[in-house]
Amino acid sequence: MKTLLVRAATAFLALLYYICRLAPTRQRVVCISRQSNEDPVDFTLIARELAHRSPPLATVILANKIEGALSYVPVIARQVFYIATSRAVILDSYCIAVSLLGDRITVPVFQIWHALGNMKKFGYTALGTPEGHSKSIAKAMHMHEGYDCVVVSSNNFKKDFAAGFNVPEAIVEESPLPRTDLLISPNYRERQRHLFFAAYPRAAGKKVVVYCPTFRKSAPTNEAEAMRALVDSFDPQHYLLVYMPHPVSQQAIDDPRVLTVPKGDIDPLFSADYIISDYSTVIYEAGLLGTPVFLYAYDWDSYREKRSFNIDLEHDVPTLFTSDAKEIALAISENRFDRKEFEAFVCRNVSLPVGKSCTQQLCDLIVARIESA
Repeated sequence: MKTLLVRAATAFLALLYYICRLAPTRQRVVCISRQSNEDPVDFTLIARELAHRSPPLATVILANKIEGALSYVPVIARQVFYIATSRAVILDSYCIAVSLLGDRITVPVFQIWHALGNMKKFGYTALGTPEGHSKSIAKAMHMHEGYDCVVVSSNNFKKDFAAGFNVPEAIVEESPLPRTDLLISPNYRERQRHLFFAAYPRAAGKKVVVYCPTFRKSAPTNEAEAMRALVDSFDPQHYLLVYMPHPVSQQAIDDPRVLTVPKGDIDPLFSADYIISDYSTVIYEAGLLGTPVFLYAYDWDSYREKRSFNIDLEHDVPTLFTSDAKEIALAISENRFDRKEFEAFVCRNVSLPVGKSCTQQLCDLIVARIESA
């Protein structure tokens, strides 16, 4: 039944696409995301850069989370129109319209993904696992089909991304995400810090510890206990614990000692004195900021059974990896963090371009593909 529905949907999208192709092609690109309902910063930076090119390229950003099957139908229809009438398509996540249309799309499709760097197996390398999709759904939905270029932050991840997206390594290009430019900008960091402390005056005079865990499909059995242990490990007189939830996570930490700040116009990472994560690629962002990062692996025994990794988290990441929240708090109080070793780790996994910004490098790639199409 599901297969028949997908076939019907594919036929409908194909018809809609061919009808939309009758409209004039605009001098623009379309950026599509389902990560949030807000414009992703990577897309905003791409739009600014392309607007200053000669000739300029306009950018339409379509950011919509899937919040219901029926309500998402008009969203997909709008995506198809812009796919059919733009010079290129840029994605930061799986896109139903692109995958079902596949090779019917006549303009280059770029998958820049939403994570800086890589550590976990995903996509096709995670099929059949508790944290991944089923093989039948992936096949029926033509998961990650239709890409002409996949972008990675370092060629170290070329094989991992090619396998995850089930694409040839030849179409995987090294180009860190545009937001990397913000992470290495002292001026931008200072502006973000000013916004944070103005919005949250309770942070004044305290060390800011930002906790930003990865997304989990289901809550670990010891999650509540682990969160209590983490909060109890920090003296609220000297530390402010800030919880930055994953964009698609439903987890909440209901404790008055914790300040919850979703990533948005104010990014708490820029104001962190210390960052605590787990199995998230936010560790690369922390490294670019030069902020000490510690890994709180309170559910490691169960999580590694659900999800395979491309790196050995316990040994390859040069920082404290522990299930003991008190151990992390002690390491922070004693300033136990090897900055040079962690910086070297990040440099191996995020290859910064020479002579241009990351945004410029990616836009060079986009424009070159458009002109050769």
